[in-house]
Amino acid sequence: MSWEPILWLIFLAINIALISLLIYQIVCLTDLEADYMNPYESSSRINSVVLKEYILHGAFCILFLVTGHWFIFLLTLLPAYYNLRKFLSRQHLIDVTEVFRFIESEKKIRILKLGFYLVLFVLVLVRISNEGTHFLLCYQFSRPLLEILTFSPQFLNSGHLVLSFINALVDEDEAIDFGSLPLPSFF
Repeated sequence: MSWEPILWLIFLAINIALISLLIYQIVCLTDLEADYMNPYESSSRINSVVLKEYILHGAFCILFLVTGHWFIFLLTLLPAYYNLRKFLSRQHLIDVTEVFRFIESEKKIRILKLGFYLVLFVLVLVRISNEGTHFLLCYQFSRPLLEILTFSPQFLNSGHLVLSFINALVDEDEAIDFGSLPLPSFF
């Protein structure tokens, strides 16, 4: 069994967790801006999830590196560097006394991150559908049906599209050898 579909499901779960953490932070900042929350409560809620976001993103980035998905690894490297730089300079936490001064910039940063994670979400969904389709085609269907659904060049050039499709649907014991039958002139 191939581990690729399971791996992409893990990537999807991590990505959904990152998106939900960022939405939570944006909602807290918006509530603070609308004066539904006091600065202490808002900053303590945001500060409690910032480190979790950084760790999840680091794991996300490392998993792409370890599994050899270089393009997506390079995409996630820039936000990982930004997170690491903020963490090492100890600017990753929101200060209660200065929260109103930086609220707009903090919201913009988190909205940009959310957009980035949504793009990654689409990429991961596309890869899950590709891996799932490949898994189903390789392990669940017979060879002629696999050739039909993947539109392999050998199959398309053979002229047996409809006949092989019927053969793939028929039980193996009752299968007809269409290779010995003469083809009509329109094939």
